[in-house]
Amino acid sequence: MSSSKSSPKQENKVSFKRVAPFELFYQLTYMSAMASAGITRSKTFELAAQSSSTAAEYFKAVNILVDEFRYDYPEACRAVGVKSKSENMRSFLLRLSDALRSGEPLADFLAREATVQGQEYQNKYERDLEALKQWSNAYTSISISVALIVIIQVISSMIYSMNSTVMLMLVATGVIMAGFGAWIIWRSAPQEVMTIKASEGSAEQRQALSLFRVLLPVTMAAVALTQLLKVPLGWILILAAVLILPIGVVSLRSDKKTNKKDEEYGTFLRSAGGMATSTGTTLKQALTRIDLSSFPYLEEDITRLSTRLQALVEPEICWQKFGTESGSRLIADVTDIFYSAIKIGGDPERVGYLCSLFASKTAQLRAKRRLTIGTFAGLGTVMQAVVAGLMVFVLSIVQSFAMMVQQLMPSDAAAQGQANLSMGMAEFSASELQFLSNLTVGMVLLMAAISAAAIILGDGGCRFKYAFYLALAILISGVCFLVVPPMVAGILKV
Repeated sequence: MSSSKSSPKQENKVSFKRVAPFELFYQLTYMSAMASAGITRSKTFELAAQSSSTAAEYFKAVNILVDEFRYDYPEACRAVGVKSKSENMRSFLLRLSDALRSGEPLADFLAREATVQGQEYQNKYERDLEALKQWSNAYTSISISVALIVIIQVISSMIYSMNSTVMLMLVATGVIMAGFGAWIIWRSAPQEVMTIKASEGSAEQRQALSLFRVLLPVTMAAVALTQLLKVPLGWILILAAVLILPIGVVSLRSDKKTNKKDEEYGTFLRSAGGMATSTGTTLKQALTRIDLSSFPYLEEDITRLSTRLQALVEPEICWQKFGTESGSRLIADVTDIFYSAIKIGGDPERVGYLCSLFASKTAQLRAKRRLTIGTFAGLGTVMQAVVAGLMVFVLSIVQSFAMMVQQLMPSDAAAQGQANLSMGMAEFSASELQFLSNLTVGMVLLMAAISAAAIILGDGGCRFKYAFYLALAILISGVCFLVVPPMVAGILKV
C-alpha cells in the first residue's frame, strides 16, 4: 500500500519537468545506441531511465507504471506523455507509444527519431543564435546610452547646481540597464555546458584554475599597494590588467583546444568503430591500429587512453577518464554512450556512427555560435574604448575649466562683481570635483566588468575567459586615463 501511494506522487512530479531540445536529442541518441545492441524492450527502458539527461525522469515514470501498476509499455508511455508539460517530450512519448503498439522495431524507430530531433535541435539553436545577434547589437546601443547618461550629468553640473543624489540615481539606472542587457544576452543564447569542471578537466583548465587562485589575491594586493603609494589611476589599471591577463590567455588557449577536440571527436568515433568492426577486434586493439595523425588535438588523449587499456586498467575507468581529461562535456557525455552501448553488445561501427552524428552536429552548431560571439566581442572591445574615452574626455574638460575659473576668480573677497558671479563651475569645490571623478571612474570600471560578462555569457565556454576580456577592457580604460587628460590640457592651451 505504501508503495502504491508513493508512486503516483513521483509520477506527477516527473510529468511537470520540461526537456530542452538538446536534452531530448541526447536522450534519443543514448537510447538508439543502446537499442542497436539488440537488447530487449524492457532493458532499453531500464537503461533509458539511467541516462544523465533530464528526459530520463520520464522513463523512470514509465518503468514505475510497468513494474508496479502492470501497464504495458505502449499504455505507460501514453499515460506519462499526456501529463507532460514539455511539448516535445509529450509528442515523442505518444509517437513511441504508437510505434510500440504497431510492433515497429524499437532500434529503427529510435534512430529515426534521433535524426529528426537532431534537425529540430539545429533549428532551435539557429533561432537562438539569430536572437543573440540582435540582442548583441542592442547591447552596444545600451552601452552608448549609459555613457551618455554620465556625460550629460557631468556637463549639466557645469551649468546647474550639482545634486549628487540625483546623479547617483541616474548612474545606478544606467548600470541596471547595462546589467539587464547582459542578462538578456545570456537568456537569448543557447543554454549549454561546454566544459568539464576546471579541477577535473584538461591540463590547461587546471592550469587556469591554479593561476586564478594565485593571481587574484596578488592582483588585489598590488592594487591596494599602488593606491597607498599614490600611483596614477591609469597605471594601476594597467598593472591590474597585466596581472590577470595570464588567466584569460591560458583559458582562451584551453577553450580553443577543447573546441578543436570536439570537432575531431565525431570522426574519431567513426574511425574507432569502423576499425573494430572491420577487423573483428576489440576497441582496445582497434585504437592501436588507427592513424592518430588524423586527430592532432585528440592524439595525446587517445594515446593516454590506449596506454591505460594496454596496461589492463579497468576499461570503464579508462574511458571515463578519457572523457573527463579531454576537458569537454560533449566528449565526456558521448564517450559514456559509446562505451556503454558497445559494452552491452552493440556493433562498434553502428554505435560509432550514431554517436558521431550527435557529436558532429553539436560541434558544428557551436562553431556558428563562436562566430557570432566573436563579432560581438570585437565590437564590445571597441565600444569600451569609445565609452571610456568619452567619459574621461568630458571629465578632463570639466576639471580643466574648473581650474581655469579658479585661477581667473579675484583673490580679494571684497572685489567688485564677485558677488554677482553665478557660474555653476565657479562654485565647484574640491569635494565635488572628487565626486565627479569617482563617479566617472566607477562607471568606466562597471561598464568594463559588465561588457566582459556579456561576452562570456553569450560565449558559454570556459568561464575563466572572463579574465581575458576584463583585462582587455581595464587595459583600454587605463590607457584612456593616462592619454586623454594630457590631450585635453593641450587642446585647451591652444
